[in-house]
Amino acid sequence: MAYYDEVVGVLKKLTGAKTIRELSQKLEVSPKNFNTWKTRGEIPEKTLAILAYRIGVSLDKLIGAVGDGDDSVYDQSDSVDTDHLYFIRKTTSVKASAGGGNELEGVRSYQTGELMPIAKAFFKVPPGKNLNSMEVDGESMTPMLRSGDWVIFREDSAFTGDGLYVVNFSDQLMVKILQLTPRGMLKIVSVNPNFQSYEIDLNETQEHFKIVGKVIKSII
Repeated sequence: MAYYDEVVGVLKKLTGAKTIRELSQKLEVSPKNFNTWKTRGEIPEKTLAILAYRIGVSLDKLIGAVGDGDDSVYDQSDSVDTDHLYFIRKTTSVKASAGGGNELEGVRSYQTGELMPIAKAFFKVPPGKNLNSMEVDGESMTPMLRSGDWVIFREDSAFTGDGLYVVNFSDQLMVKILQLTPRGMLKIVSVNPNFQSYEIDLNETQEHFKIVGKVIKSII
């Protein structure tokens, strides 16, 4: 863990930011995250590692600069090479608080403000934009995916053919196989036989179901 005030001071020096709003923009982190970290009095080391990647320094050097005000940590000759990395937004499967109304929330309501660094070599071709990552929760997709595995998905509410999708079911994100049946029904499949699979009509309004995006990679 790193103390909040000290690490924010170093991050401001490295980025040239004067305010938290400027800093959040430069690091592509929600200002709400800074409020959370300030309340806690510290920034988790795993989060600090991502922030270090974002500004091109090693985590060890960033932590070493915390507390002694040494902004010489930003040395281009010893910076981290981020050219081989993608930074993908993290989402959570369950929102911190429920929203009002009958509309299912969009994926942005589930984004944590954290980024996951992924090697570009993990993809055969550039994956494009609107990517999110999510940790699998539960055993409904075992053995294909187990709780604690991760999926990377492209945000898109359209059904683009049979495959693995992230869906919003009653304001909870989950990973399911979607298949179009000959009768035009959308089958929502749980791989684990102990969990129910079911069908919905895509032509009818779904108040409790929404496609969030199609999975393009899984990390197991």
